[in-house]
Amino acid sequence: MRHTWGTKKPLPRGLRGRLRSLASILSAFLLAAAGVSACSGGRDASPGPVRLAFISTLSGEYQDIGRTTLDAARLAVNQANAEGGVMTPAGRRPVELVALDPGATVEGGLDALRAAVQREHALAVIGGFLSRDAIPMAKVAEELRVPFITPGSTNPETTRGLHYTWRMPFTDSFQGSVLGQFARNELGAARAAVLYDSAEDYNRGLAESFREAFSAKGGSIAAFAPYLTGTADWSEHLRRILAERPDLLLLPNYHDEVLSQARQARQAGFTGVILGGDGWEMLSQGPDLAALDGSFFTTTWDPGMDTARSREFRQAFEKAYNQTPNGTACLTYDAFGLIFTALGRVRALTPTDLRDALSQVEMLEGAGGLYRYRGGGDPEKSAVILRIENGRFRLHKELPPVP
Repeated sequence: MRHTWGTKKPLPRGLRGRLRSLASILSAFLLAAAGVSACSGGRDASPGPVRLAFISTLSGEYQDIGRTTLDAARLAVNQANAEGGVMTPAGRRPVELVALDPGATVEGGLDALRAAVQREHALAVIGGFLSRDAIPMAKVAEELRVPFITPGSTNPETTRGLHYTWRMPFTDSFQGSVLGQFARNELGAARAAVLYDSAEDYNRGLAESFREAFSAKGGSIAAFAPYLTGTADWSEHLRRILAERPDLLLLPNYHDEVLSQARQARQAGFTGVILGGDGWEMLSQGPDLAALDGSFFTTTWDPGMDTARSREFRQAFEKAYNQTPNGTACLTYDAFGLIFTALGRVRALTPTDLRDALSQVEMLEGAGGLYRYRGGGDPEKSAVILRIENGRFRLHKELPPVP
């Protein structure tokens, strides 16, 4: 049976108008309430993540650096999320880490940075451990107006004239100055020789800053010998160097070359002290380092540094990955600490606002010590000098920034 309810009688015209007005007001109120829920209630109850990109090479000759620093990045993010996320003025937000592998080329690093910003919509990018990668990446980050932090590049050109780039380590100018003064004041060297890769920004910059500081202290540069990337036999370079009778040899090169260079120098008859920079920190400790016994090198951090934050980082890293971290891993961890500190001051979660907040961070107490930023992207930070004894790294001393 079909029921017919009939036709409804029309409402009076005045009543219809009042009801339409009431419906419009109610609809506007409900839309506003929904907007508030989405913008504030939703943020508090289920906040969207803060997306940070980490560019780390996981293949090729420097994959060992890439893997240990990626571990440090994950540790920093996992610790933040375990506390409910990173603190922002709008409350805690979870952190999402986007890891990108640039491969072994400079162009790969630039492509990864563009992908991090344009495809992944990252709020900031951390990466560029080698100066040859970080310098062009910093320029692209400036064009894209996204904060970029390098945990490894020490070349002054990385940040020069830029407003979106920060670094965690000291510069080559400072590191070279420390090495030059250490060679003269503590080791008493009079004639120094330098063997360096002239095609690498890091190697060349460290060599030049050492030469300037050593000469300013009254030392003599007996030989300043460049070579090109890819060289495997340095015997002819060393023959000419040793003919000048230096009492100290600086090898401002990366770990994958230094040991062979030291062995060839010893085989050629050099018995003096060998010095190096933080490019040595990835050397594998053990009996194979016999040619470097008694050598010194600068770095940014050592597991033996006895501060609360340093111990906490080392213990957490060892527990998570069953290995001891190195200096670059520590600076990677502190790079995230710098971003987390700035996120507590942002007006809005945009790259430009984060850049403004980063510029307001004047001091960071991290696992690697105290970082002082004075209106730019370069920190004032102490250097650590390590001595190689019986194949092991030993903390020799910590040197503050030169006044």
